[in-house]
Amino acid sequence: MMRPYAFRLLGLWLLSGVMLTGQNSQPDFNAFFAKFKAAVAQKDTPTLTTLMMPGFNFIRAQNVSPADVFKGLDADGGLQWTNLRQAVQGQPSPYQPQGSNAPARVLQCTPTERIYSCFVFFQQDAHHRWRWKSMIMPTR
Repeated sequence: MMRPYAFRLLGLWLLSGVMLTGQNSQPDFNAFFAKFKAAVAQKDTPTLTTLMMPGFNFIRAQNVSPADVFKGLDADGGLQWTNLRQAVQGQPSPYQPQGSNAPARVLQCTPTERIYSCFVFFQQDAHHRWRWKSMIMPTR
Protein backbone atom coordinates (compact mmCIF):
# COMPACT_ATOMS: atom_id res chain seq x y z
CA MET A 1 0.00 0.00 0.00
CA MET A 2 2.89 2.32 0.55
CA ARG A 3 4.08 2.00 -3.06
CA PRO A 4 1.30 4.02 -4.77
CA TYR A 5 1.74 6.79 -2.21
CA ALA A 6 5.51 6.79 -2.76
CA PHE A 7 5.07 7.00 -6.54
CA ARG A 8 2.62 9.89 -6.18
CA LEU A 9 5.00 11.67 -3.85
CA LEU A 10 7.89 11.12 -6.27
CA GLY A 11 5.73 12.39 -9.15
CA LEU A 12 4.80 15.54 -7.24
CA TRP A 13 8.44 16.15 -6.35
CA LEU A 14 9.52 15.78 -9.98
CA LEU A 15 6.67 17.98 -11.18
CA SER A 16 7.58 20.71 -8.69
CA GLY A 17 11.14 20.72 -10.07
CA VAL A 18 9.81 21.20 -13.59
CA MET A 19 7.52 23.99 -12.42
CA LEU A 20 10.36 25.75 -10.60
CA THR A 21 12.60 25.47 -13.65
CA GLY A 22 9.90 27.11 -15.77
CA GLN A 23 9.38 29.85 -13.19
CA ASN A 24 13.10 30.63 -13.07
CA SER A 25 13.46 30.66 -16.85
CA GLN A 26 12.66 34.38 -17.35
CA PRO A 27 14.87 35.77 -14.55
CA ASP A 28 17.68 33.44 -15.66
CA PHE A 29 17.27 34.62 -19.24
CA ASN A 30 17.21 38.27 -18.19
CA ALA A 31 20.54 37.86 -16.36
CA PHE A 32 22.03 35.97 -19.32
CA PHE A 33 20.77 38.55 -21.83
CA ALA A 34 22.18 41.47 -19.80
CA LYS A 35 25.59 39.75 -19.82
CA PHE A 36 25.27 38.99 -23.54
CA LYS A 37 24.22 42.54 -24.36
CA ALA A 38 27.18 44.00 -22.43
CA ALA A 39 29.59 41.60 -24.15
CA VAL A 40 28.24 42.56 -27.58
CA ALA A 41 28.54 46.28 -26.78
CA GLN A 42 32.20 45.79 -25.77
CA LYS A 43 33.04 43.25 -28.50
CA ASP A 44 34.09 40.99 -25.63
CA THR A 45 34.82 37.87 -27.68
CA PRO A 46 36.09 35.77 -24.74
CA THR A 47 32.80 36.28 -22.86
CA LEU A 48 30.74 35.74 -26.00
CA THR A 49 32.64 32.51 -26.64
CA THR A 50 31.61 31.22 -23.19
CA LEU A 51 28.00 32.16 -23.92
CA MET A 52 27.90 30.31 -27.28
CA MET A 53 26.32 26.91 -27.66
CA PRO A 54 28.42 24.18 -29.31
CA GLY A 55 27.47 23.65 -32.95
CA PHE A 56 26.86 27.37 -33.49
CA ASN A 57 25.05 28.35 -36.71
CA PHE A 58 26.18 31.59 -38.36
CA ILE A 59 24.54 33.29 -41.33
CA ARG A 60 23.94 30.24 -43.59
CA ALA A 61 26.61 27.87 -42.22
CA GLN A 62 26.32 25.22 -39.50
CA ASN A 63 28.78 24.20 -36.78
CA VAL A 64 30.86 27.36 -37.12
CA SER A 65 33.79 27.85 -34.73
CA PRO A 66 33.75 30.93 -32.47
CA ALA A 67 36.87 32.26 -34.25
CA ASP A 68 35.09 32.09 -37.61
CA VAL A 69 31.96 33.70 -36.17
CA PHE A 70 34.00 36.66 -34.94
CA LYS A 71 35.78 36.91 -38.31
CA GLY A 72 32.35 37.01 -39.94
CA LEU A 73 31.16 39.70 -37.54
CA ASP A 74 34.29 41.74 -38.37
CA ALA A 75 33.91 41.36 -42.16
CA ASP A 76 32.79 44.31 -44.27
CA GLY A 77 33.99 46.87 -41.75
CA GLY A 78 32.22 45.18 -38.83
CA LEU A 79 28.79 45.29 -40.47
CA GLN A 80 27.49 42.29 -38.52
CA TRP A 81 28.83 43.63 -35.21
CA THR A 82 26.76 46.75 -35.86
CA ASN A 83 23.81 44.55 -36.78
CA LEU A 84 24.17 42.53 -33.56
CA ARG A 85 24.57 45.69 -31.43
CA GLN A 86 21.37 47.11 -32.89
CA ALA A 87 19.52 43.80 -32.49
CA VAL A 88 20.28 43.49 -28.76
CA GLN A 89 18.49 46.79 -28.19
CA GLY A 90 15.26 44.86 -28.81
CA GLN A 91 13.55 42.40 -26.51
CA PRO A 92 13.82 38.69 -27.42
CA SER A 93 10.55 36.78 -27.78
CA PRO A 94 9.84 33.25 -26.55
CA TYR A 95 10.23 30.69 -29.31
CA GLN A 96 9.56 26.94 -29.55
CA PRO A 97 12.19 25.25 -31.74
CA GLN A 98 10.87 22.44 -33.89
CA GLY A 99 11.63 19.08 -32.29
CA SER A 100 12.87 20.54 -29.00
CA ASN A 101 11.32 21.20 -25.62
CA ALA A 102 14.19 23.40 -24.46
CA PRO A 103 13.18 26.99 -23.67
CA ALA A 104 14.32 29.39 -26.37
CA ARG A 105 14.17 33.07 -27.33
CA VAL A 106 14.53 34.78 -30.70
CA LEU A 107 15.64 38.29 -31.54
CA GLN A 108 15.23 39.87 -34.95
CA CYS A 109 18.25 41.43 -36.67
CA THR A 110 18.75 43.18 -40.02
CA PRO A 111 19.40 40.98 -43.07
CA THR A 112 22.18 41.89 -45.47
CA GLU A 113 19.81 41.63 -48.46
CA ARG A 114 16.03 41.77 -48.89
CA ILE A 115 15.79 38.11 -49.87
CA TYR A 116 16.89 37.08 -46.35
CA SER A 117 15.47 37.23 -42.85
CA CYS A 118 17.80 37.64 -39.88
CA PHE A 119 17.44 36.07 -36.43
CA VAL A 120 19.52 35.67 -33.30
CA PHE A 121 18.52 32.58 -31.28
CA PHE A 122 19.13 31.75 -27.63
CA GLN A 123 18.33 28.39 -26.07
CA GLN A 124 18.89 26.55 -22.81
CA ASP A 125 21.47 23.77 -22.96
CA ALA A 126 21.18 20.34 -21.33
CA HIS A 127 22.22 21.89 -17.99
CA HIS A 128 19.46 24.55 -18.23
CA ARG A 129 21.96 27.36 -18.86
CA TRP A 130 21.06 29.94 -21.47
CA ARG A 131 23.35 29.98 -24.51
CA TRP A 132 23.68 31.97 -27.73
CA LYS A 133 22.69 29.36 -30.30
CA SER A 134 22.88 31.14 -33.65
CA MET A 135 22.76 34.24 -35.80
CA ILE A 136 21.23 33.16 -39.09
CA MET A 137 19.94 34.64 -42.33
CA PRO A 138 17.60 32.16 -43.98
CA THR A 139 16.01 32.92 -47.34
CA ARG A 140 12.52 34.37 -46.93
